[in-house]
Amino acid sequence: MKFICMGFVDESKWEGLSEQEAQKKMKECLAYDDELRRGGHFIGGEALQSARNAVTLRAGNGSVDVCDGPFAETKEMLGGILFLEARDLNHAISLMSHHPGVSIGPFEIRPADETVNAMIAAREAVFQQTREDESNGVSTASPSDHQTESPTGLPAIVCRQEWRVAIERLREKEKEHTRNKDALSAERRRLPMVKIEKEYVFEGTEGPRCLGDLFDGRRQLAIYHFMFAENVGGWPDAGCVGCSTLVDHLGPLAHIHARDLSLALVSRAPLSQLEPYKKRMNWQFPWYSSSGTTFNEDFGVSTPQGEQHALSIFLRDGDDMYQTYFTEERGCETLMSHFTLLDMAPFGRQETWEDSPRGWPQTEPYSWWRRHDEYEHLSLTQIQS
Repeated sequence: MKFICMGFVDESKWEGLSEQEAQKKMKECLAYDDELRRGGHFIGGEALQSARNAVTLRAGNGSVDVCDGPFAETKEMLGGILFLEARDLNHAISLMSHHPGVSIGPFEIRPADETVNAMIAAREAVFQQTREDESNGVSTASPSDHQTESPTGLPAIVCRQEWRVAIERLREKEKEHTRNKDALSAERRRLPMVKIEKEYVFEGTEGPRCLGDLFDGRRQLAIYHFMFAENVGGWPDAGCVGCSTLVDHLGPLAHIHARDLSLALVSRAPLSQLEPYKKRMNWQFPWYSSSGTTFNEDFGVSTPQGEQHALSIFLRDGDDMYQTYFTEERGCETLMSHFTLLDMAPFGRQETWEDSPRGWPQTEPYSWWRRHDEYEHLSLTQIQS
């Protein structure tokens, strides 16, 4: 985070120093600034002349009055500004509390307004580019002069500086979305838990395994309820195409193992059907059959209306196990990184539910989904037909 540190000077203290003492104090301040630079914390700064050389503007009665000095009834006057990079306010306080300037007067520390500063920087970039364009005889226009879409449906074509302004506006919304997501995750970590009272025995390649065995010695467990059952597309030889796409994106488990979390897939299909499909998909994830148990029904993923994919999270505390979280349908979508990348691309996911520019390619939802070894000879035209 960026912080603005405003150093105030008690001029009576400063004027009470001898010239030698004043020079020593200045050298100490500059030396500490160098320490901040070496630590990557010093962004910049400005020293100010005496407050006696300042003027204050005051608006009133339809005019602006100019008077001498700062608008403050205090002996401590603003003497300089230092721009500081710190993790948070406490870190900024820790860094500035050792600054020699504190002995001359207090420091006020305020977080920079990143939203407004980003807008200022973006407008400055546009202004500089506009000056360059004008000096080169190039016509300029403000972002508001452009339509959001051209007659062909393509977004407006602008110069790079205007594009930067537009992307900075979007960036602030993205940052807000990220902060909201962090807050939601914090709330998720504080959800109440439900104790698992029932015994479940799954079938795995190592033989029968109870729910506690799926933790594999770790305290946390994520179970992906993979749809592999009757009345699910691909049965009896293949699992759900959407579930298969999600599992393709799970990646090496070493990264989550490092944070005390295990992952397992659980499906209703017998192990004799899971293993050949796992080999076909070239997956290395632990996959267990819940066939012959009420696990799927108890966790709401097998109902009279059909099968449902979902994600359950568990926590183990000694011999006790608790379910801490559950999500289904698009709640599992965050695990599918290809959607994240497609959402960043101009055409998006190209599904009819999306709000896209006129003329963008689109198909019905799910119609283009395939298992990763089934795309080879399929074109977009074939999907659309």
